Amino acid sequence: MLPIRGKGQEMDILYGVAETIGMRREMEDAHRVGADERTGVFSAEVCDGHAGSLAATIAAQMLTPCFLLGEGAACEKMGERGFTAENLREAYLAVDRYIVAQKTESGAAAAALYIHENRFLAANVGDVRIVIGDGPETVDLTVDHKPGDPDERARIEALGGRVVSYDVPRVQGILSMSRSLGDAPLKPFVTAEPRIAEGLLGTGNDVAVIACDGLWDALTSEEAAAIARNATGPGHAARLLEAAAMERGSTDNVTVIVLDLRQHTARAGRNRLYVSRVLDRARPQGSVQS
Repeated sequence: MLPIRGKGQEMDILYGVAETIGMRREMEDAHRVGADERTGVFSAEVCDGHAGSLAATIAAQMLTPCFLLGEGAACEKMGERGFTAENLREAYLAVDRYIVAQKTESGAAAAALYIHENRFLAANVGDVRIVIGDGPETVDLTVDHKPGDPDERARIEALGGRVVSYDVPRVQGILSMSRSLGDAPLKPFVTAEPRIAEGLLGTGNDVAVIACDGLWDALTSEEAAAIARNATGPGHAARLLEAAAMERGSTDNVTVIVLDLRQHTARAGRNRLYVSRVLDRARPQGSVQS
């Protein structure tokens, strides 16, 4: 385990954020981004709420403090923390329990990217996506959790649930994602078990985009990375991506975080991204070593 308590380090990751309510009546997204001075960890999170904004707001406020420091009402008695996939999983599940305890029916897809020196953890439930540039290529660090996926459907049906297709496959005919934080009325079929990729950054990792499905319904991962790379900076890139989603017909809330990783990864000890493990307790294999 890599200890992360102690004196923080100066971070050299630049970021930009753009968000819009789109055609919806309510803004249900929330986000958090920046460096934690106490741990030296940089984090970027997007939480995309549904049936109200409460679940997304709680997740954005609590997930990172819970993971890094064991702080907050959701994470009492979690003890000393470390930069591990297992601890990040515990934080997701703790925040989910807290949301459910609030007696809300709202839920949230949530993706979070954490960087400590040249190590990274990328976690998600639902369809918020993390994309990273890797040399000339683009890599999805997350997998969208949809009930039409064979493994997700099998898990839901094994628990006694149903996947019903209307416009798209939906859990119990209601929710078009198979994992989220909250969504108490749909448990246990909709799970808060996160998929977490961990590994090492390389010098070829130049940009990262973390965004809700309001962006990904309109742009591919490759298109988003190309726009980010060609912008004058991460703030400009985030605004361009938001505008592109609107121009292509997205009607959803859109929240985009763009990271400029070039200064940070310039001193990495390898050229390309390396994913060492994927932790996913909701999949039959549970944890896959690369």
